[in-house]
Amino acid sequence: MRINHNSLALNASDHFATINKNIAKSMERLSSGYKITSPADDAAGLAISVKMSSQIRGLDRASLNSNDGISVIQSAEGGMNEMHSILGRMRELAVQAANDVNSEEDRDAIQEEIDSLVEELNQIAETTTFNEQELLNGDLTRRTLSSDYNVQTTYVSEEVHEGVYSLEITSMATQATITTALADSGATITAEQAGTIHVNGFIVEINEGMSMSDVFSTLQTHLSKIDVDVFASADGGATVDDFSSGSPVIFKNKHYGSDEKLEISIANDELAAILGVTDGQVEYGTDCEASLNVTDEGFTASAIVEAKGNDLIVTDRNGFEMKLEADSDTLDKGTGAVEIEIFSAGVMIIQTGAYSGDEVHIDIPKMNAKSLGVDNLIMYTQDYAAKAIEAIDAAVKMVSDIRSKMGAYENRLEDVYSNLEVQEESITAAYSRMIDTDMAEEMTNYTQQDVLAQAAISMMQKSNERPASILQLLQN
Repeated sequence: MRINHNSLALNASDHFATINKNIAKSMERLSSGYKITSPADDAAGLAISVKMSSQIRGLDRASLNSNDGISVIQSAEGGMNEMHSILGRMRELAVQAANDVNSEEDRDAIQEEIDSLVEELNQIAETTTFNEQELLNGDLTRRTLSSDYNVQTTYVSEEVHEGVYSLEITSMATQATITTALADSGATITAEQAGTIHVNGFIVEINEGMSMSDVFSTLQTHLSKIDVDVFASADGGATVDDFSSGSPVIFKNKHYGSDEKLEISIANDELAAILGVTDGQVEYGTDCEASLNVTDEGFTASAIVEAKGNDLIVTDRNGFEMKLEADSDTLDKGTGAVEIEIFSAGVMIIQTGAYSGDEVHIDIPKMNAKSLGVDNLIMYTQDYAAKAIEAIDAAVKMVSDIRSKMGAYENRLEDVYSNLEVQEESITAAYSRMIDTDMAEEMTNYTQQDVLAQAAISMMQKSNERPASILQLLQN
């Protein structure tokens, strides 16, 4: 027997240290709830679990993003719903104005309400927002760049892919214009000359005792209601002083295109003579004309272009539609080639997944009165009111189509949200199996190690008592 080195006690101490480490590890797992608390526990498992944790957090955030996207669409759809209500009221007023029992004062009241409703449409387009972002003013549609700033796109459907689209403007739109022989002769309207002049069906009273300047001013004031300008010179003079210069008076429709006309009727021949106009004279404007250039990334051979005044509409298969507007400055410049480049930028991108590329693009076109085609509605004749009804019907269809698209976006985001919830649940379950502690199993292991620790302590005590027996040998 040896007393310098108590190998039994050392052996028991080593076992106790190992058991104590196991107890500490079990306590750490039990207190944290995690099976992997350091890379040493499971290096590969830790690497996988970190990626899964990142994915779970991304899926959770993407679910919230999808709900935000749904809220954006619902906000925009709320504005469009009100637009539908306004268009319904505008149509009601147009139908009322199409009835010839209305006096000019009645039509003034109808026109005033129509103009107010047009302003409200523009107001809704500018003020419908979500998180300080305008939704209906065109900020959330794809960006376009024109080689001629006077020719701009007003609408691009989702089926129009990114690229450069080239066209040639071959003819400019014109306005309907009638040049009269009316000038400042210094004469005064007599009883025989008094009567009415009908311009596009709108009646202007010319009364006895009016001077020629009075006639000029009366025509200006009344015809402005139907968007017909009255000039006293070819360069656009419109004041009484211009009229006094002796230049002939020109009637010009403010709008361009073959649908816009100037029609003058005067039953009184003497009035026609002093006004210098021809009874029954009709002049029409003309539409802009353009040809499309077929390229690999632009228009295809099946694309068709149609014109209405300054507006060009290009359509193709599979829902392709592009609307262009050539403003009055372009009309003055003449014809020429124009390139329109379409970019993907501009739409609202909703991140709907944990990885790059998991996204939904929300494209909301501009929806003010001009874009809807109801910015110039006239209620002063049955013919104008009938045209207004057609324009409003087209606007209602356009808003309906866009609302339908918004509904498709919302349904898609709701499906995305449901899918994300299922993914997050499944991956969270797998992550839990990999990293979470099985409390029952770990408690069993802890109890086992605790019992072994108590046994090791008892054995160390007994092994330390063994050398004491040497004293008996020494005493004897």
